[in-house]
Amino acid sequence: MRDSPPGDRRDEPERGPAILVSGPRHKLPHPVGADEATRETALCRDLFAENVISDGKLVVLVLTVIDLTDVLIEE
Repeated sequence: MRDSPPGDRRDEPERGPAILVSGPRHKLPHPVGADEATRETALCRDLFAENVISDGKLVVLVLTVIDLTDVLIEE
């Protein structure tokens, strides 16, 4: 397992949420389950955020970083 992502992807975990904060009610987030308040957004190819907007505040519940550098099945 790697300690950090490659140099060209190292700032994605900071840039992605910053973009989400600047426009949390963007049209891209999709509802998670029946709860309309909890949304999931693909911030970039390898970064996903699950968040909720409550009392005017954006709360990021889960930030998932996927490293697709080494995979079993390459397409």
